[in-house]
Amino acid sequence: MSTTARPAQLSAARRIPASPWTLAALALGVGLVGGAATSFGQTVLSGGWHALVNSTAPWATVAFLVGLRAAGHWRRAAVAGVLSQLGLLAGYYVTAELRGYPTGLGAVVIWAVAGVVAGPVYGAAGALLRADRRLLRAVATGLTGSAWGADGLRFLWLASDAQSNSGPGATAGWSFLLISVLLPVALARSARDRVYALLVLIAGVGAVAVASLVIDQAFML
Repeated sequence: MSTTARPAQLSAARRIPASPWTLAALALGVGLVGGAATSFGQTVLSGGWHALVNSTAPWATVAFLVGLRAAGHWRRAAVAGVLSQLGLLAGYYVTAELRGYPTGLGAVVIWAVAGVVAGPVYGAAGALLRADRRLLRAVATGLTGSAWGADGLRFLWLASDAQSNSGPGATAGWSFLLISVLLPVALARSARDRVYALLVLIAGVGAVAVASLVIDQAFML
């Protein structure tokens, strides 16, 4: 066998999407581990680093990364995105309960609904990141930074509110905003794709910000 064919074969193997059952197991497994890590992280990390375990962006990114394993199969990735979010919720709340931090059923239901909505979006985005159609690529690429941008704006707002002592601070806010821009810029295939992706990013940040407000209102009911 020619040695020159091996790199091409390895590259092709990496592009082979995971089977539905493998993808489902991966999504649930990563979710459970990530949820447990979030619970422990909330008592270990402090300052600006606490933002990584008290924001929506890292969990949305989990759904996106899982979706990458279903390249070209956005429906499969959407289901995996939901499973990843449910796995994160289960891992987080079970771990928190075992550690002596009980949570009310209302919070579980609210975040479960949020996960069912966000999971398919970010999962499908991962699967469509390398789509042939520019529009699909732009939407998928722009969405990668949307949750980071919305969280960053929220952190900056909390930091500027003299009446509020919550939030990880302005540094975390600016860091999250920087990540939100760097992700689509780095992942876009071309300069034109970057322009379209950044436009999608702006719209995505607005959509996630509105969703965050809805969630906040739900907790006040």
